[in-house]
Amino acid sequence: MTETIRIGQMSDLHLGYRQYGQFDRAKDFFNAAADAVETLLEQVPDFVVVPGDIFHRARPYPADQRHSIRVFDVFRQNRIPVFATRGNHDASYAWSKRQGGNELHVLQDLGLLTYLEDEFKEVSLSNGLSVRVWGLGYYGNDTSAKLKGLAKENEDALDDSDMPNILLMHAYLENMIPSAKLSEYTLDVLGFDYVAIGHYHKWWLNGSETICCSGSTEHVSAAEWDNPERSVAVATLTKKSTSWESSVERFTYAVRPKKRKKLELGTVTITEASEAVSQALQELDEEHAIIRIDVTGKLSEAHESLDIRSLTQEAKKAFHVTIEPQMDYAGLPVREDVSDTELMEEVFVQRMDVSEENAGKWVSLANNMKDILTGSLDDKAESTLLEMLYDFTDDEVIQEELGDAE
Repeated sequence: MTETIRIGQMSDLHLGYRQYGQFDRAKDFFNAAADAVETLLEQVPDFVVVPGDIFHRARPYPADQRHSIRVFDVFRQNRIPVFATRGNHDASYAWSKRQGGNELHVLQDLGLLTYLEDEFKEVSLSNGLSVRVWGLGYYGNDTSAKLKGLAKENEDALDDSDMPNILLMHAYLENMIPSAKLSEYTLDVLGFDYVAIGHYHKWWLNGSETICCSGSTEHVSAAEWDNPERSVAVATLTKKSTSWESSVERFTYAVRPKKRKKLELGTVTITEASEAVSQALQELDEEHAIIRIDVTGKLSEAHESLDIRSLTQEAKKAFHVTIEPQMDYAGLPVREDVSDTELMEEVFVQRMDVSEENAGKWVSLANNMKDILTGSLDDKAESTLLEMLYDFTDDEVIQEELGDAE
């Protein structure tokens, strides 16, 4: 009798994301997650894996917590086990330690899922077979080292082919983005039979179908709009003498429509630019859609800019409109000799009355706060940035400047 195991996979739910500051978008992310669940249920998986970012923030609001309970309770009602690991948006490892856990612990306490943080569990399935499910939380650039350490500590388990070794992890691979520090080769040699990856929001599958990223359950950014649908994955593992062979299927479902257009205008007047944007918006306008217009070119009149607020009203049916103008002024010199940091320092000095002596410190603070608030930090980076924040507030010169402002 052939031994087969079916694994349902969904990732990066980002529950609670109030994109564009609108709660309706949080509802969208909940509805998309619910649709992902129903899509997986139709395929009757033996269990489901969620490799990170169930939530969009480490401190979800009550509505977001309730949404997560409703999503995962469907699996519980259908007696389908769920395994999850920590994504960068769920919480950092250090934050979880300081707070005595994170929201994934709460979902586990409610019996809705099994939370795996740098560990594995051997699980007996309802079909009589057993699996070994591993979970590695998000560690940024330290992910490769953490994974190798986890594998080395448990070599005997990885060498045992009686049950398949399934890994959940939240990380980029080099095949996904060039700056990633983890390779497909590293995962292959460690001996996992199937790897479910989160963090990357697009569909990705390697040639041997042993590593899969199902993508986010809703579009988190415009960079993902090239595929209008979202997806889940179902991996089927089949026993082949002393190994397990995997095959993966993709299943899609619809989400709120998004439309994007790039306008390259050349050198134009402000009136011509406005008319071009207005026409594009009217062409893209669709009921309940999210629309984005990227505008590049040069304006012939200096000190003129697009009236964004007025132009967005041209799309009368759309749910939300974003206009991103990246336009220079014709005839003005390009300051190629000025760095981004220097420009930011000028803003602090000229617009916020910060002294030139302290401008660099304020720019550093702004960059550090951005990194902390986006939650994309490994433990070492987080602790380092927090120390820098403490140092900033203790700086006597800064304190004097703040006192003067008061």
